[in-house]
Amino acid sequence: MQPSEIEEMYYYEYWYYVKNLQEHVKSKNKQQMDQQEHAESQQSAYKTPQMPKAPNMSSFKAPSIKMPKMG
Repeated sequence: MQPSEIEEMYYYEYWYYVKNLQEHVKSKNKQQMDQQEHAESQQSAYKTPQMPKAPNMSSFKAPSIKMPKMG
């Protein structure tokens, strides 16, 4: 709709026009949110399990073994 057409509208026509636009935007927003939630639930269902982390080797201490002297 052109701006000149809006300027020539009666108030009640303009009011209903804006009301219909609001309803349209709300329905599109709800539809998009539902679609996004569906996509997130699909994505979470297909997540790969995480592998356990390997122990840190720098903190690993080898046991000390004392050997008897031969002699």
